[in-house]
Amino acid sequence: MTTTVPATDRTDRWWEELPAGRGRLRGRAHLATDAPALSLDGTWDFRYGTRADGSDLGEAAPIEVPGLWQFQGYGAPQYTNVIYPIPRDVPHVPDENPTGHYSRSLTVPQDWAEELGRGGRVLLRFQGVDSAAKVWIDGEEIGVTAGSRLTQEFDVTGALAAPGEHRLDVRVVQWSVNTYVEDQDMWWASGIFRSVDLLLRPAGGIHDLVTLADFDPATGRGLLRATAVGPDGESVPATVEVPGLGLTAPADGTETVIEQVRPWSAEDPHLYAATVRTETETVSLRLGFRRVEVDGEIFRVNGERIVFRGVNRHEADPVVGRTQHLENQDLDVALMKQHNLNAVRTSHYPPHQRFLDVCDEAGLYVICEGDFETHGFHADSTWGEDATGAAEGPALDPQFEQSLVERSDRFVRRDRNHASIVMWSIGNEAASGPVTEAMVERVRATDPTRPVIYEQDYSASYVDVFSLMYSSVEESEQIGRRELSAEYQDKLTRMLRSFALDVPDGHFADPPALSKPFLWIEYAHAMGNGAGSLKEYMALTEQYPALHGGFIWEWIDHGLLTHDAEGNEIFGYGGDFGERLHDGNFVADGLVLPDRTPSPALLDAKHHYSPVGLEVSATTARLTNRYAFSDLSRLRAEVSLDQQATWQELALPALTPGQSGEVPLPTGEHAAVTVRLLTREAEGPVPAGHEVVAASHVDAQRLAAATAVPAAPALAPQQEADGAWRLGPARFDDLGRLVGLGDLGIEHAGADLYRAPVDNEGARTRNPLEARWKRIGLDVARRRLVGIEADGEELVIRTRLGLDGSALGADVVERWRGDVDGVDLELTVTPAAFWPRDLPLPRIGWTFALPAAPDQVEYDGFGPHESYPDTGGGTTFATWRSSVADLQVPYVFPQENGNRAGVVRAVLSGVGGTLELRAPEPFGLAVRPWSTAELDARAHDGALRPDGRTWVTASAALHGVGSAACGPLPLPEYVLDAHEETLRLHLASPGR
Repeated sequence: MTTTVPATDRTDRWWEELPAGRGRLRGRAHLATDAPALSLDGTWDFRYGTRADGSDLGEAAPIEVPGLWQFQGYGAPQYTNVIYPIPRDVPHVPDENPTGHYSRSLTVPQDWAEELGRGGRVLLRFQGVDSAAKVWIDGEEIGVTAGSRLTQEFDVTGALAAPGEHRLDVRVVQWSVNTYVEDQDMWWASGIFRSVDLLLRPAGGIHDLVTLADFDPATGRGLLRATAVGPDGESVPATVEVPGLGLTAPADGTETVIEQVRPWSAEDPHLYAATVRTETETVSLRLGFRRVEVDGEIFRVNGERIVFRGVNRHEADPVVGRTQHLENQDLDVALMKQHNLNAVRTSHYPPHQRFLDVCDEAGLYVICEGDFETHGFHADSTWGEDATGAAEGPALDPQFEQSLVERSDRFVRRDRNHASIVMWSIGNEAASGPVTEAMVERVRATDPTRPVIYEQDYSASYVDVFSLMYSSVEESEQIGRRELSAEYQDKLTRMLRSFALDVPDGHFADPPALSKPFLWIEYAHAMGNGAGSLKEYMALTEQYPALHGGFIWEWIDHGLLTHDAEGNEIFGYGGDFGERLHDGNFVADGLVLPDRTPSPALLDAKHHYSPVGLEVSATTARLTNRYAFSDLSRLRAEVSLDQQATWQELALPALTPGQSGEVPLPTGEHAAVTVRLLTREAEGPVPAGHEVVAASHVDAQRLAAATAVPAAPALAPQQEADGAWRLGPARFDDLGRLVGLGDLGIEHAGADLYRAPVDNEGARTRNPLEARWKRIGLDVARRRLVGIEADGEELVIRTRLGLDGSALGADVVERWRGDVDGVDLELTVTPAAFWPRDLPLPRIGWTFALPAAPDQVEYDGFGPHESYPDTGGGTTFATWRSSVADLQVPYVFPQENGNRAGVVRAVLSGVGGTLELRAPEPFGLAVRPWSTAELDARAHDGALRPDGRTWVTASAALHGVGSAACGPLPLPEYVLDAHEETLRLHLASPGR
């Protein structure tokens, strides 16, 4: 094979052309066919340069396809959320344009040449190339791609007519006119990142296939229509067969009625194997009979209202980026189903087609989205997100219309045979105007069987479903009531006007939106420790029929496996790869960590997304069937009366969808009762015996009695010659700090008003509490001893926590009582009366350090995962055991984590001794191998370093985590305002 790179006409700036793309075939379905195909995946020759004309390409070296070149040693990935990484200079891009030239040989078999002689064709298919590419065969130009996440096909019959070896060249540029419509909150990375195939298309074969598998919920009948299409759009004589229905029918658009079919839904994703045959080709597919429709303000599947318990999903992998290992598709869907998700939005582009196959098979409702976002037109590196300039964006720019309408047509044609897709979205955050309206019209024309959604049509004037991002609980309730406050109407009006649209006052007094179903297309921003208030959001869907749930942002942290300057293995984010312009760790905002480990947020979502509502009291379990189609016979129930040491079966009532009922529980002197529902049998990727939902009831009085410390004669405090104090087994220094308990050393003990900020409190959020807390020095509060006195059998220590440069602070009183076995602490913290009303406290608690790491932590409280005031769904009360390491959550960006709520007893045992904590009222417990200061100072989880101590914090109160990295602040009930709080603990050290 020759190694000569094809010459390029330097006047041909193909990467900047509008309409974008040349020589491509119209979009069509990905078909599973018996027609011959050659995979061109594997090792290619690769030359790298910085000029799109290829004039400075380097020496050839091997590279893997599919793959992104930034992950194979060329250049570096860059993360921006909104801002374009290049000048906004439509349709032009910089001369310095990272370029990869791919080359390989391919061999046309002799039998292919024979088929071409009978009228067959050869197609070259690219499933994903970022951002644009020119293609040559044997030096002859074939065409230019457009649409990075869209399949592009070229008819290369003439170029490959001769059997034998040929040369394929593909020149890929990082920046092109496509860049301006692909600004999608993800890593900028380039290359042939999805598979490449050479397809032999037999004469008389099935070029495209369009199916309709409808279900009539009133009669149970199915309707099948299949249309086999030839390369010129003509109908091809073909037959469709569905053995499971005993059906054989022409595939020419004829409608065939089937008297009884088993419908497809996310709850029962039944698929029928089918084939469509011509004399020269057989296509295999799986049909799901179902009907989707908008019925006034209700969205229905098979006649029933559906609540989307969903998530937004980017394609991400910590090693290969947007390139997808096929097993990722199956793993993602399995995790979604195992955590009660029933829907996914393919943000913000069509996914690898295998993902849709798995959604069909496992049962997920899909909003399939086009490859379109122009967020950078609404922001600027100079002025930020409030910059003007939307008027020049593609939504209002006629020169983009043809390309964007073609994009919409292309992705719908690829995916319209999937049962799982119940709605189309043209894209995301690209403003609104004549072009986006034309895109919606094209989608409807291409597939009239599904509704169309586009969030930035804020008044839902041309889409079928009303949707918004990050509307608060209060705003969402207004939408549900169909009554928008004047303030909210003004907000929505300003949002539309930001697109340079002429929106009159009063536009939202009675908009079309309020007659249509509503979705949170994005809500509950799951960045780091969050998102808060899933419970309140999902409760609205039960109260207001028009509210159909929504999609948490997002599925996975996009952290990339790398090393920092010190050699620590980390998950990198924006700025870790030498970028000048980036958006930091905003790319790490998923329900699963980069390695697909579920985060506590996913466990929280699992609970609030449960298809069965579960509330437990001392005597009953109240169940609400939230399924749309199923009764509860697929589940079984168990109850535990001994903190989950043993379980016994419960009989479930036969509740139909929407019904509620109560199950009596065993009576007795139980401090805690836990009920759980489990699957009876395996359901796709969900195994038998899988816990669907669980909940506990705790009797506070019985629990306090069970954990009470037996009374013992109190000992009086004793002051020593050096000013230190002793009280039973406890030792205090002359400043009143607890320094020992029996043989156990204790360090850094004292009242604590601070916790490490979470992502939702950082500088770029809607709630920049971190800066405000640190500006007053709350993270480095200074302690001053006010006085120590023995008050009978009590040792009373009064201190003041002060803040540098401020009169703010808190008065602290520690009242200690002791006996020969342990000590009791009553800690009262009183913040300054003039503490700012709009400045919540991070926590009110007590922190200390043990000089060595325990082997195990055992606690009676809610677990097994972390809980904060507005999170922790699915935690239940039990005796939990864990290592200190397993109590941590390795968020990509270190932050407050690991708190266990409702704890009444904890035992830390190990080489340093044993410490037991008991409390008459539940407290929050965090046990860490590092201090809050270390957690606060590091930029990556992999850089955290244990200091040899074990840091223990008991919290009387904590501030909620919210969603303010992108969404709403914590609800008022989860805000920790500055008020007096008391914490009571018993500390004992039973010995080694």
